[in-house]
Amino acid sequence: MKTKNRTLLTALLAVLASALHLYGQGTAFTYLGRLHDSASPATGLYDFIFLVYADTNTTVPLVSGYPVAAVPVSNGLFTATIDFGAGVFNGCDRWLGIKVRSTGGEGYALLDPRQKITATPYAVLAGTAATLAIPSGMALIPAGAFTMGDPLGGLADAVPTNATVAAFYMDVNLVSLSQWRAVYYWATNHGYRYSEAGSGKAANHPVQTVDWYDCVKWSNARSQQAGQTPVYYTDSGLTQVYTNGEPPTLYLNWAASGYRLPTEAEWEKAARGGLSGQRFPWGNMIDGTLANYFGNTAHYTYDLGPNSFNAAFTNGLMPYTSPVGSFAANGYGLYDMAGNVWEWCWDWYGPTYAGGVDSRGPAGPLKYRVLRGGNWYNNPIYTQCACRYYYVPTIAFDDIGFRCVRGL
Repeated sequence: MKTKNRTLLTALLAVLASALHLYGQGTAFTYLGRLHDSASPATGLYDFIFLVYADTNTTVPLVSGYPVAAVPVSNGLFTATIDFGAGVFNGCDRWLGIKVRSTGGEGYALLDPRQKITATPYAVLAGTAATLAIPSGMALIPAGAFTMGDPLGGLADAVPTNATVAAFYMDVNLVSLSQWRAVYYWATNHGYRYSEAGSGKAANHPVQTVDWYDCVKWSNARSQQAGQTPVYYTDSGLTQVYTNGEPPTLYLNWAASGYRLPTEAEWEKAARGGLSGQRFPWGNMIDGTLANYFGNTAHYTYDLGPNSFNAAFTNGLMPYTSPVGSFAANGYGLYDMAGNVWEWCWDWYGPTYAGGVDSRGPAGPLKYRVLRGGNWYNNPIYTQCACRYYYVPTIAFDDIGFRCVRGL
């Protein structure tokens, strides 16, 4: 291994500093890095030592070193949880230094340059958008294991289990009405047929009143319009692109470059934004400045209100959706992962999490498809990262929308 030629490319992902301060996050944060061995992305097990400095030039770190051993690195990407303890950031920006070696190797290589970290980090991304080739309007969700489910919420069908996902890209925002229409009109001129035309409060609000089948067909049309290979087919040989009807069984080309609905495990990994053991994408408390939902402080101790529908998104008589991106993003840069509209997922609904490695849910066909994220109409319990909901895939309501993912 040629440690002297290894470089680390750095950029900072925006974090929810104000929310972290308000709700007292712990001192740990998630770091997503990109490691090269010579000119190629590294793959294998590596040992890291993380250091934190007061500035870019100081030679003595504030913390002597935080070791994380045997970290899996795949195609250059890795994730590590770092905890420098209380008092290190103390309201100030710091700079992260990293040492690395092959697991069990003799010496560490010091990576360069140091990376600036804001005063209250909980998810930091290494690698520029150009370097990581992140598609426009999407965010990179790192590979890795996480705890799926949450004992905090009292949700009978969300008993915690271990899950592991491969890295993927996810739409930063819910599919908006204007985005839906741009693909929908192209699709209907190229042989696609939909049950619903889709609706929305305004062009920059999420599309809603779309059933699961329409979202899947739309994902295929988006792929073809963008010159990507579609994911969904009506035959096991993957020759007939899905464009029409509501077949009980669809076949997926999981290796295709096109757009698709997230699996339930992918959705929850993304929603948590690098946090672990928290109810919401930002922490354990919720209020009307963080999401569009129905406040109910009398029944939920973690709801800070105000009560009733979000006053910013109602005409005084009837509440409605909020424009996409109205609230702060989570640690992966994703908006509206709690509230606004439910989001369709790929999986058939089962009474418990499937979990495991790259889970794609139970084998079907079953009766229901999974929905995640809560909506503008529901109590805060439904906006929890672990909350699961379901409908028959032919249902289309004004509180259901979606977003897409792509494989790397």
